[in-house]
Order: sequence, then C-alpha cells, then structure tokens
Amino acid sequence: MARGRFQRLKWLPDADGRRALRLSVPAGVLSVAACAATAAIHFGYQDLLHANPALRLPFTLERVEGLVRFVELSTAIGGLWLLAGFLAAFCRGRFALNVVRTGFASVAVWFCVYAGGALSVTGRVFNHEIKLNGQDLDAYALFLWRWSLLWPALLALGVAALAYLWAWQRASSRVFTGDPDPAPDRGDRILENLRTHGNDPRQRRSMLGSFGTHIMVIIVIPFLLSHFGGCVEPYRVPKGSGTPDVAAGDVKVIKVVKKAPKKKRHLLVNSQNAISFYVPDLEDSKMLVQVEKETQDIYRTDVNRVLTTIGGKAGRLGGGGGKMGAGGGKQGGWPDGMENAKVRFIRMEYDGTGWDDGMDAVSRADLNFLDEFHKLTEFKVSDHPESHRIRLLGSYQKGFAPPFIYMTGDGGISVSSSELKIMREYLLDGGMLFADCGSPQWDRSFRAFVANLLPGQSLLEIADDEPIFQIPYTFSNGAPPLWHHGGMRALGIKNKNRWVVFYHPGDINDAWKTGHSGMDPIMADDAFRMGVNIVYYSFTHYLELTKQYRK
Repeated sequence: MARGRFQRLKWLPDADGRRALRLSVPAGVLSVAACAATAAIHFGYQDLLHANPALRLPFTLERVEGLVRFVELSTAIGGLWLLAGFLAAFCRGRFALNVVRTGFASVAVWFCVYAGGALSVTGRVFNHEIKLNGQDLDAYALFLWRWSLLWPALLALGVAALAYLWAWQRASSRVFTGDPDPAPDRGDRILENLRTHGNDPRQRRSMLGSFGTHIMVIIVIPFLLSHFGGCVEPYRVPKGSGTPDVAAGDVKVIKVVKKAPKKKRHLLVNSQNAISFYVPDLEDSKMLVQVEKETQDIYRTDVNRVLTTIGGKAGRLGGGGGKMGAGGGKQGGWPDGMENAKVRFIRMEYDGTGWDDGMDAVSRADLNFLDEFHKLTEFKVSDHPESHRIRLLGSYQKGFAPPFIYMTGDGGISVSSSELKIMREYLLDGGMLFADCGSPQWDRSFRAFVANLLPGQSLLEIADDEPIFQIPYTFSNGAPPLWHHGGMRALGIKNKNRWVVFYHPGDINDAWKTGHSGMDPIMADDAFRMGVNIVYYSFTHYLELTKQYRK
C-alpha cells in the first residue's frame, strides 16, 4: 500500500524543483500582471479624458500624455524582464540566477516610475480643480483615487520583494550553481531576522520601531499635512514705537537766485556813418545760457541715504529720528505689535522649479537677508528659513498672517484655483506679495499668474516718489534693477491706495546669496536695503488694516 501511494505521488517535484518553481511562478504572474497593467494604463488614461473633457487642454499644455506614455513603456519593459526571469528559472547557471534576481529587482524601479506618474497626474487634476466624473475632487477623494491606483502596484512590489529574498537564499543559489557552501546567504539572514527578530529580539524590535517612526515623521505625517491641511505659527510683528521721520541735516536745498536784467543802453550815433556801433547785451548771449546750464547745481538724492536712524547707527545711516517703526518713539517697533516677536521670512511653495532657490545651507539667501535686517534694525529675526504651500495662507488667524510673503522661481508656475482664491483673499485682507523674477521664463509665467490672481488689474510701474522707495531708505531711481530678467523697472498692483503686489524684475534673491552671485558689494547692499523698505511698508500697512482683529 505504501509503495502504491509513493507511485501515485512520484509526479510531485523534488526539493530543488520546488525551489525553482517558487521563483518561476512569481516571475510568471508578475509578467502577466505587467502586460495587463500596460493595457490598463493606456485605456484608463483615454477613459479619463473621455469622461472629463476639461482635462484635455491643461494636460496637453503640461505634456501629461508624454508622461503617461513613458509609464506605459516602463511597464512593458518590466514585463519583458520578468518574462525573461520566468524562463531563466528553468535554466541553470550563475547567469540564469542573476536574470531571475534582476527581474524581481526591476519591479522596484517600475514602482517608483508608476507611483510618480500616478501622483503627478492626479495632483494636476486636483490643482486645476476640475470635477472628476462630475464631482468635486477634495483632499479625501484625491486620497481614495490615489489609493485605488497604487494598491495593486504595492501588492506587486510586495510579491517581488519576497521572491527577491527567496532568490538570495543559499538553497536557491545551490539549485542554480551547485555551490555546496552551507553558510546562510543574505536572503536567509533577512528572512530569519524578520521571523524571529534576530539574535537579540529586543534590539530587533527597537530597530523596526525606530524605522517605522522615522517613516511616519519624515514621509507620512508631512504628506498628510501638505495634502489635508496643516497648522501654521501666527506671525507677530515687533512691538514698540519707531519713526519714519526724515533725518535732519541730510537734505540740502539749493535756491537759484536770478539777477534782474540790466537796462539796455542806447548809443547816439550818426546814421550816415558807415561804421556800426551795435553792442550786443550780455544777457542775450546764448553762451551765457549754456554756461549757466552746465554749472547749475542739481540736487540728487543719495540712494543710500536713510530717512531714519536705524539701529542707533547714526554715523552710518543718517542723523536724527529714531529706530524703524511707527508711533513716533525712538526704541523701534510698532505700537500694535507683539512683545518678543521675531521677524520671519516666509516663502511660498508651488508646483514649479526654483521656488526654493537660495534656501540651501550654502546660498542661504533668506537667512542672509534676515541677518542683515537684524544688523540694520536690531529687531529679533528668525534663525531658520520658512516655506509652505499657498493653501496654508488660509489657516492663519485674522490679524496674525504674514504681512508679506515671498515668491520666486525660474520656470513655470502651477497653482490651483483654490490656491489663487486663498492668496487673493490674503492680499485684499492686508497682505502683500513680494515677487522676485529669477529668469525671463519666470517673468512670463508670473505675469500670467498675476492675471489670474487679480483679474482686471495689471502690473504698473511704481513711481520713484512712492513711499516704498522713500522709507526708510531713499531710492531716487526706484528699485535697483540688478539682472534685468523682467525689465529695469519695479512693477506692482495697487488696491485701495496700497501696493498689494511688489514685483522686482532682477532677481534680488541672487544678490542676497552668500557671495552675492558675483555682484558688486555696494549693489548688494542696495538689494538688502530694498528688502528693508518692503518689510517696513508691509508691516506698517498690515497692522493698520488689521488692528481690529488684535483687540
């Protein structure tokens, strides 16, 4: 009876056959899944456009179809590689084993490409606020949509990871290479550690716990905050009493006194005389007019002349007055400010390149400006750069939002309609957008962005005598143009006699970087001082317009 049962079970594979089968089956299943995924991506994208025609124009402009085609191609190539791994599982030799291993490893590369494409496409739909299948796409619906696209890929990644570990077991290597080495391979060690928590279970558990905590803090929590809201720190302006008064003794008025014209003298001569005795009057001489024009004293305001003594440095910045602020005092600050407040520099994040230009630890443009602001004003400043998405402007409490926000870049600007609405409300409620042109391409993008941000209003040249160029530093010829990416004149948009947008045309951010990007130090000083004027202007107007919220 036992012999007959053995005869019936003889068709079952031996141990080596089972190990080869354990590698070939996942490779075959994944290769078939890759073929199905390629078709699903292609037809799914076409169905998305067919059901939502409003997506065609923005997707065409943003070249989304090219991204989808790249993901399709990557999926097809991954499927072919897995098919090669499936066939190699029935062969023997080191080369066959490497083909099997790389086939499973290719799934990780494909997953990164697919996940990046899925997040990018869904994010663009969300940013453009286009209804998906006739329904609004909020943050929760976006999460569910993304999960429906990513969970099959995550499942395939998990299967491939497990099969990859199997391919690195010593028993699997022995099947392909015949190597008699009994020492555990890396796959054996990893699987054993996962099963038993290693030789030291307490240490293994602590390592896994630490790894999970870091994943939550570094990836999961920032993702949830950026896509489902978030908290912001209220912005506080330094409390005190300062002055914008003109510095005494810096202005020299020259009066031009004109002499009364001399009486003309008449000569009595014989009219029959052949000699003419006409003597031209000196007052009628064109030469005298030219000489007077060339030698006349013309008053010109020094671009570096400060109208207020800032930081107590009277010898450097001018005489008289007091520290910067409002209220008529000399200690500096604003009466409606807050105690122990720090001046902060908040930059806007958006989908586009260069928004974070100069924020790295070497360039440190933001921190360099804050450091210089502290030297000139003695106000406390933040010691770290700050940035957040535009949508978080709506999370600030009324009266405690940033008086100004900064925005720069060197490429396109992709902002959703909801973010435009939030920034528009922020500006009309007292805030100010300080935009800085990083390239000619960004100049074109920003002009289109402003047209959508404040419809019906255009960027206008800011006159040289505007207060933003006069207090606390005087710029007689307007803002320093620097690199001329967007022209040579500062532009802006006014609302109710207040500049809500200040657009610098020449990359003032580059002048703030360490080394000033090769700029002359004197010009770099002007760039810093222009920033001081913008801070003063925005602080003063914001506190005045929002004081009712801080009572």
